[in-house]
Amino acid sequence: MLIGGFGIGQGSIFLAQTYLVVTGRTELLAQFGIHFSFAMLGIIAVEAGSLTILSAQIARLLVSQGNERDLWRVYWETTVYRLTVAIVLIAGLVVFHSIVDLPDFSANYLIGMLPALLIWAFNGAGFLDGLQKSGISGITGSIAYVASAIGLVVSLNAIPATAGLLTGGALSIGYALTVFIQFSALGLLGWRPRCERPTSAGIRKAFIEETSMLAGLAPGQLYFRAQLAIASIFLGATATAMLVYAKQIVGAASQISGFARRIEFPRMVQAVAADPAIGIAPLVGIQKISFAIAAAMTGSIFVASLVIMSIFDGFTEQAWAFLAIFCVTILTEAVGQSLVQAMFARNLFHSAAVARIIAVIVAIGFAYVFARYAGSHVFILSDLVSHAIVISLSYFWLKRNLARHGHAPD
Repeated sequence: MLIGGFGIGQGSIFLAQTYLVVTGRTELLAQFGIHFSFAMLGIIAVEAGSLTILSAQIARLLVSQGNERDLWRVYWETTVYRLTVAIVLIAGLVVFHSIVDLPDFSANYLIGMLPALLIWAFNGAGFLDGLQKSGISGITGSIAYVASAIGLVVSLNAIPATAGLLTGGALSIGYALTVFIQFSALGLLGWRPRCERPTSAGIRKAFIEETSMLAGLAPGQLYFRAQLAIASIFLGATATAMLVYAKQIVGAASQISGFARRIEFPRMVQAVAADPAIGIAPLVGIQKISFAIAAAMTGSIFVASLVIMSIFDGFTEQAWAFLAIFCVTILTEAVGQSLVQAMFARNLFHSAAVARIIAVIVAIGFAYVFARYAGSHVFILSDLVSHAIVISLSYFWLKRNLARHGHAPD
């Protein structure tokens, strides 16, 4: 259900964007792609990695026979942090909208998507994941993507101002439905939502841990936006549209593998709790399903690229030729993220954040320096550089952590 739900969501965006590719609507594709990408950045900032942290805390409480009040208190402590981030972002964006003369599409997209940030602060995905009901959070997570795809199709022939409001508003409506259905599902599962007063210690812990997670997540998310800026400045609109389209497909494949890691993560936390000295190989090995999915997705995209290149020409052929090479990053990212998950399971949030920050800084610098020489392929190379750094640093810190437990790492 988790992967199927994600496939529905990403598939709907993919189909809408593919229609734009086939019909040559590269300007609208680039415009929507950039704005949707930055809207997702806001959603990720509000989430702040709380999905992983809340899931781990719920899983630990269940193992230790924690009562229902404790579980809901943890949820509300997490929500206080998310709500704070959402309010700060909304206030900043409202000020930005009032002082900057934005294009019609941008101004109205911003107005339409702002409610989504506030709504998502209350999401219950991490709670569902901790209960090992990731399938439900996956299915509900597709709603906002489907709504955005519908909004994009409806706005094909609209003027920029209307198109921006339709697509931005669709995102907010989608997230409102998502949160409503998540809590309805929790109620049906016997976990009726209840208010529990957050503790100051719990809120402080949420701020520390989730800020660390956000520090680790933000660079990776800013990385793609930096790639878009580099493509737009140095390579032009066609290369930017191609990057948006390719990243949509590769990113979707990587996230399908990532959803499998979400299912496997509570078991990793429980494995570490049962045996703090568990080695790197056995811990990472818990994620074997996600590795298999990553390999299958890489092979499928490569074969699909060859077929499409033999049928189409023009921009479509260029985009899929780029994808035929780009898809290898699905595998390298799977390795890197499996080690990052192992760090999360060991509460090494700060180290994971540092690894990601270093990787992103180096990769952005690499892309900026070599964009003029390598063209669009610089983004493939920069991704590989980023993943190599994450893999190396994650393994090093896991090895050091295990040494403290008197265990020789695998």
